[in-house]
Amino acid sequence: MTNSHGHGGEHGYGTAGGYGAVPPQNPYGQAPYEQNPYAQPVPPQPYPGRPVPPQPYAGRPVPPQPYAAAPEPYAAQPPAAAPQFAAPPHSQPQQPQPHSQPQPGAFPGFPGPLPRRSRLAVLLQFLLQWIYAPLWIVGLVILFAVLILSDYNGGGPSSDGWLKVNRTFIPPRRLRAELTGRPEDWERYVTPIIRRRIAAAEAKHAAGGGEVQADLGREVSVGLADRLYRGLGAAGVVRIGERHGWHGVLPSGPNTVHIRLVRRFPAPAGLNAPSPHDPPAAPGTPWGPQPTRSALLLPFVFLLQIVYVPVYGLATFWNDRPEPDHWERWGARWTVGPRAFRAEFTDSPAAWDRHIRRILQRDTKRELARTADSYARLTTPDGTYFRRIQLHRATYRGAGAHRALSIAAEDGWTLDPAYTPDPANSLRLCRREQR
Repeated sequence: MTNSHGHGGEHGYGTAGGYGAVPPQNPYGQAPYEQNPYAQPVPPQPYPGRPVPPQPYAGRPVPPQPYAAAPEPYAAQPPAAAPQFAAPPHSQPQQPQPHSQPQPGAFPGFPGPLPRRSRLAVLLQFLLQWIYAPLWIVGLVILFAVLILSDYNGGGPSSDGWLKVNRTFIPPRRLRAELTGRPEDWERYVTPIIRRRIAAAEAKHAAGGGEVQADLGREVSVGLADRLYRGLGAAGVVRIGERHGWHGVLPSGPNTVHIRLVRRFPAPAGLNAPSPHDPPAAPGTPWGPQPTRSALLLPFVFLLQIVYVPVYGLATFWNDRPEPDHWERWGARWTVGPRAFRAEFTDSPAAWDRHIRRILQRDTKRELARTADSYARLTTPDGTYFRRIQLHRATYRGAGAHRALSIAAEDGWTLDPAYTPDPANSLRLCRREQR
């Protein structure tokens, strides 16, 4: 057989291997190409000498191709006919989406942007709010004064939304987003709000807040009303929250247009605390007795708190502090309760013990009044759940946190493993129960 690589038949027409001749056997064996494991079985090549049907798109006969393959290595094909250079379908590069718009389907189930409000209605509300908002506040003050003077004991409305005039107020920063309706303007407006609320929620967790889960971790959440992200959509809010490690919860119930971001923190790795049966802690240490106030100053504190406690309450009514027990921490320093007055005034260990037992008895009775069904979501598969109470610093100031822990252990209370111990401010106790 003549070798097609010879100089005489390299490009000859009508010769062996040229156009118009009978196609020869494959000179490279039965498997000229590496077999594709995912391709269908290829039928064998036709026998030599069998006539080849004409190709409808060319003026010369060619052997039938069982599958799309590259042309013969020595055939002079036009450049446009080379299939190996043809771009496969759907290989065109897609244009990048704007950063402010979420990818379709990235957060399935979360509503998209809400219908845009009329520009005229937005402008009228923005102009008129400077008139009706002050009148609304004055009306609320007058209403509260009338209710207090008339000794009103009736039930209030089911929702206090009508008390918060800020829900109908359009700040100037949101006016641009309302007028343009562009998602990037809405994202520029709502992003600082989400950051502030996330920072406050994480500070709340650091101060002992959050909802305890069945695995002893704690979950904190922030919610946003639809007026804050109307043109961005809930999916855009979730996308912003995921940048900070938070994830969204699908809206359900009546608040289908409100979005909630949550983050779950694991339980503390270990509790650095003494055992209830350890020797008493030294005075001045975090677990030991704390200095009490002077017996001469205490009566003045007891009387003056009647004046400054209501003022403090009014001053902080609209302020959402990150510490969930800030009032208890503040009250332990600047107020004294009627029950703790005798114990702190005498600074007697027996008086402090009686005070601690009295508070423990009260809180235990209140906690045991809850049914086991109320812990259904926090019950483990084996039917175990935890009852929880909290003792504040004012309860055990002169006796010490370790003494309060020892007294609580008599009734089966131990330190709650879901919280990092903070004896300088409060003791969080738990008791295991079985359904």
